[in-house]
Parts: sequence; structure tokens; C-alpha cells
Amino acid sequence: MDEKINIFYEWLDERKAAVLSEAAALSKDERTDESNSLKAKANIYDICRAVCGAAVKQTQEAPKADALIAAFGRVTAPWKLSLEQAKAHDDSRKVMIEEAKLSAVDEIIAMIRSEF
Repeated sequence: MDEKINIFYEWLDERKAAVLSEAAALSKDERTDESNSLKAKANIYDICRAVCGAAVKQTQEAPKADALIAAFGRVTAPWKLSLEQAKAHDDSRKVMIEEAKLSAVDEIIAMIRSEF
């Protein structure tokens, strides 16, 4: 596998661990909603790894940034819709979760653009 992909996977693992650590700290402070939104965000790093892995399998080489970003667009479209619906219904808990997930995606896309 391409060295860039390995570095990217390591970065995903580090980010996930950092987010889960923050979620645990919030949980200890009994800030459950914030902790749960960060747990949802942490799952995005695993989803990203799966999307990237599928792209690698398809091409048998390191995927290009544009291909990865397009794949994330397909994955995140329902999350963006869910965020808009949550805002329309004043569902602050759901808004917090969807915004956390999308912030992880923004961070991942920035990393992809800088590394690939």
C-alpha cells in the first residue's frame, strides 16, 4: 500500500483517539450530549477509513484527492440533509451530532487535499 495511505490511516487513528479522549472527559463532567456528539464524530474516522479502503481496492493504487473527496460527498449528502431537517425542527441535540460529524469530514477533506 502507498506510504501516503499509511500516513493518512495513522492520522485518522490519532484523530479518533483524541476525539474519544475528549468525549470521555466530557462524559466525566456529565456533559452527555456533547460527549455523544463527539462519539458520533469519532465514528466518522472509521467511515473515512472504509471509504478510502474501498477506493484503494477499486484502483489498486493510492486514490487521488478528487476521487476521495467525491466519495465523501456521496457519503455525507444524507448527513447534510439530516442537519437541515434538525435545524428546521429545532432539534438541538441532532444539530450538534450532525455538525460534529460534518466537522470531522471537513477536517478529513482538508487533510486529503494537503496530502494527496
